[in-house]
Amino acid sequence: MEVETSKLKEYDLNKELFDLLPKQEYNALRDDIAKNGIKTELHILPDNTVLCGHQRLRAAKELNLLTVPCKTVKLSSLEAIEEYVIIDNLLRRHMTPEQRAPLETRLYKMAFKGAGRPSNEEKNLVHNAPKYDAYQKVADQVGQSKASIVRHVQYQRIVEAKPELKGKKVTQVLFQEKKEKQLEAIKKLTPPKGEYNVVVIDPPWDMNGAAYSAEGFRGGAKYPAKTLAQIKDIKLPLANDAIIFLWAIDTMLEEALEVIPAWGLERKGTLVWCKDKIGLGKWLRQEHEYCFLCVKGKPVFKGENARSVLYAERGQHSAKPDAFYKFVEDTCKYEKKLDYFVRKRREGWEAYGDEVK
Repeated sequence: MEVETSKLKEYDLNKELFDLLPKQEYNALRDDIAKNGIKTELHILPDNTVLCGHQRLRAAKELNLLTVPCKTVKLSSLEAIEEYVIIDNLLRRHMTPEQRAPLETRLYKMAFKGAGRPSNEEKNLVHNAPKYDAYQKVADQVGQSKASIVRHVQYQRIVEAKPELKGKKVTQVLFQEKKEKQLEAIKKLTPPKGEYNVVVIDPPWDMNGAAYSAEGFRGGAKYPAKTLAQIKDIKLPLANDAIIFLWAIDTMLEEALEVIPAWGLERKGTLVWCKDKIGLGKWLRQEHEYCFLCVKGKPVFKGENARSVLYAERGQHSAKPDAFYKFVEDTCKYEKKLDYFVRKRREGWEAYGDEVK
């Protein structure tokens, strides 16, 4: 139906959404309407309040159009109206993740408060009723993945608490927040106690000062790194006779060779991990990693037939393959084993790290 432009009223939330639209994008829309008219109906309430189509209404007024095509929708509450407007804009408009975040967060808060949430009575009617998931509800409403909604809600919470971060990319803000939490967790870490006959250590090399950027260079340290001097100062809890496996990437080769004597160790060999896919790199894309086999004292090593090259798939960032740990367990028949700077606990090993699970 056609409605007189002068009778239409603007909905405040739409004005807020309009502020997100770049000027050149709006100008292109207005020029198209001037040439072809309005092809997509505005969504209005029975009292002629415009819910969806604020930009088209503004353009129509600027172009002195007497009527515009409209579709009437009936909604029972202010919350239902807000939800309708947000969902329509998220589905129809092209927005950056930073623009989507506050809107998806508003939907999440509405969903979390109970929009469509089953009551306790309803849950009791169904045995093992699935847990209500506000993130998934929003994802279904706006056609995004649940992971995307979680990231955007996390981002919005952070920028609301730290307004100085507003305007930065979602990936940058989330990465910085994670790094700050890691630094706090590291401060609370208690050094491992006891003496170990086998130690696997993957130090947080600072990649010669190269900083990881979620939006730019991704070959730098993706974690709170330590300087070479700090790594040399690490006091490994070693037994008198111990075998140490020191991991290092190619760009930190010289530094790793300095660390070995600083720890009072003797290098006996080098294991090269050849991965199934290439990684990052400024000069060469790295597809291998070094692990230096070092000793303290005179430990027993059952590696007479062990090869110096390990072919194994690459997993998550910095994670070492299961085949490597099997190699260590087969060649180092000691019970006291320590995995230093690790994320994942392994049966038969002590684990040390701020992200140990």
